[in-house]
Amino acid sequence: MDTRRRASALVEEAYSALGEAIVDGRLRPGDRLRDVELAELMGISRTPVREALQKLERIGLVEVAANRYTRVSELTDRARTDMREYAAHTIAGAMRVALPRLTATDMDTAVRHVDAMRDAETSPSYVTAVLALYAHVVAGSRNIVFARALAQTQLVLRRNLDGWTSIDGDTRGPLFRHLRGQVSARDANGATWTFLALHGFS
Repeated sequence: MDTRRRASALVEEAYSALGEAIVDGRLRPGDRLRDVELAELMGISRTPVREALQKLERIGLVEVAANRYTRVSELTDRARTDMREYAAHTIAGAMRVALPRLTATDMDTAVRHVDAMRDAETSPSYVTAVLALYAHVVAGSRNIVFARALAQTQLVLRRNLDGWTSIDGDTRGPLFRHLRGQVSARDANGATWTFLALHGFS
C-alpha cells in the first residue's frame, strides 16, 4: 500500500472508531476530544486523528471552537426532529427509485425488512430495521448519489434517530399491511406515501 492510500486508510479507521464510540455512547455529549490523547490511544499519529475529527464535525457529531475545545456534540431535540424528517423523506425517495429495479430476491428481502420494522418492540430495534431497509433499497436503486449520501450519513443517522419509531394507534397495523403489499407489488408511489404516513409525514 502506498503512503497516500495508507494515510487515507488511517483517517477512515480513526473516523469509524471515533464515530462508533459516539454512536454507542462510549463517548458522550460534551466529552473533550484531544487529538494527542486519541492518537496515543489508537497508536497512530495526530494527523489522521485531526482529519477524522474534521469529518465528524462536518456531519455534526463533533463540535469545535477554535483554540478552546473539540468535543462530542449534544443531541438536541432539533437535531432529532430534523433527522427524522430527513430520514423519512430520503428513505421514501430511495424506495421510489429502487422498487422498479429490485430483483425478485431483493423484493423478498425488502419485505422482510418491512416485517422487522412492524415487529420491532423498541426504538433501537426499529431504527436498526428501518436503516437495514434503507441500505437495501439504496443498493437496489443502483444510484451512486444515494449510495454516497448513505455512506456519509450512516453514523449521524444512527445517533440522531435515537428514539424514532413509527406512528402509534389504530392506523399503524393497516399502514404496515399496505406497505408490505405495495413493496411486494412494486407500487413505488403507494409505498412512498405509506412510508411517509407511517412516520407522520403524509
